[in-house]
Amino acid sequence: MPTDTSKNRKAVLELFFIVLLGLAVAGAFIAALSYDFISARAPLFVMVPLLLLIGVQFNRTRKKAHARDAASELLHAISGENRNFNGVAGFIGLMALLLLLIYVGGHYVGISVFMFVMLRWISKESMLLALMISLGVTALIFVLFEYGFNIELYRGYLARWLAR
Repeated sequence: MPTDTSKNRKAVLELFFIVLLGLAVAGAFIAALSYDFISARAPLFVMVPLLLLIGVQFNRTRKKAHARDAASELLHAISGENRNFNGVAGFIGLMALLLLLIYVGGHYVGISVFMFVMLRWISKESMLLALMISLGVTALIFVLFEYGFNIELYRGYLARWLAR
């Protein structure tokens, strides 16, 4: 049975994650307000209920977390002493890497490089298998979107810069 301290530690970290998630969704919501009405409908339709659900979960978790322990629990997690937090932080770091790769190189470069990194260094697959899978899946996504759906995915900041 989990102790009271471990329950509080989990609640504090969950509260911290909910706040970060809420800030990200609120930022995306504010950004979507500047879109044309046609383009903003889908993001706003998704984010309004999501913000409400985040608010409900924040309130539930806030009741479980003891505020007096919040700072010490966050310092404990940030120092690397909490394995669950380390796993979540690593995953968030990988997703931030994917976003950065997509921003700089575009969807196709970002997806292929990210898959290669995941397969080669995280999953410890062979170089040939990692290359084949990442290039094959990227080619499949390219054909599916460019020719199947007739949707041009984002080409990246580098492509824009080189096109000048």
